[in-house]
Amino acid sequence: MNWLIPDITFFDNKLYDILLFAAILLLGLLLKRFGAKFLSKQSFRIFKSFSRNQFSEVFIDLLRKPLEQLITVLVIYFAFERLNFPDTWNLVAVDKMGIRLMMLVVWQIAFFVAVCRILLRTTDFFTHVLINRENFPISPELGNFLKELIKVIIVILCIFAGLRIIFHVNITALVASLGIGGLAVALAAQDTLANLLGSFVIYLDKPFKAGDLIEAGDIKGRVEHVGFRTTRIRTLEKSLLTVPNKKLIDVALNNITLSDARRVKFDLGLTYASKSSQILNIITDIKEVLIKHPKIGEEITVHFTDFSSSSLNILVLYFVMSNEYELMVQVKEEVNMEIMEIVEKHGCEFAFPTQTLHIQK
Repeated sequence: MNWLIPDITFFDNKLYDILLFAAILLLGLLLKRFGAKFLSKQSFRIFKSFSRNQFSEVFIDLLRKPLEQLITVLVIYFAFERLNFPDTWNLVAVDKMGIRLMMLVVWQIAFFVAVCRILLRTTDFFTHVLINRENFPISPELGNFLKELIKVIIVILCIFAGLRIIFHVNITALVASLGIGGLAVALAAQDTLANLLGSFVIYLDKPFKAGDLIEAGDIKGRVEHVGFRTTRIRTLEKSLLTVPNKKLIDVALNNITLSDARRVKFDLGLTYASKSSQILNIITDIKEVLIKHPKIGEEITVHFTDFSSSSLNILVLYFVMSNEYELMVQVKEEVNMEIMEIVEKHGCEFAFPTQTLHIQK
């Protein structure tokens, strides 16, 4: 088709080359979405056996955007390959420091970023399959940990590869120089490494998972996300708390979600005007209320325990056979109302901190 186009030159480039440049650029940018979808469908064949021919739509959605970026980078490269820099610009060769070398470096960096994104999205697909497969799926927490760990390794390898290929850095010498300062880096990153090991312990021991209600020291709330270094917990006050993983494995942790019952314990204080027979009758009636309640377990403790400074104390302890907080509060309310009626029925009164002052005449 070269003979159909007039032999006209603009900036040392023939009209044919300029039109070919525009055609490659325009068609490439218009068809990149279709090309990315086609390439992702073809690439899925590589992972078909691993995923047992499942999750194809997930794979295509994950790889479509980075493949579009890679196609765009390649289209720009092949389009500009058709053009020449005018001699009047006096640009130095591409192997010397100048505009041409800077443009090539920018293109190479964009190419490496696109390839790195494809590898990262492929890692997302691998972990998605491991978490959602039918036979022997892994926990989401362990899957997220492996995903983040593999992603860190991929990014580090891509950076080293880019430094070697684009900037011609001696990787061996670079690693050796990093080894000299490795001790200082390790000392500075003690907490980070401890948190990383803490996350690894959490994933292996599985003391809790996302969605569990936990209590660790003065921290109480529902786990929202177990990360590479920290765990995010939604407290009972609805605030979001970010806790280092090291702290969660160093304290006694109570996973409330895993318990099948909730304990209720309190002291019932009666005035010193109460008689022993009244107290014994109150204890008997409270036991009957707790035994008859359908949501309360068999472990019940109701005993007269203490002579405190301003009250006679009856210890009441029972277990609500449910893990739901709202149900526990409801049962506790029902029992408390019954106890109030029992105390009133036997002619006793609840005590509160008081002092009686006797003045000698």
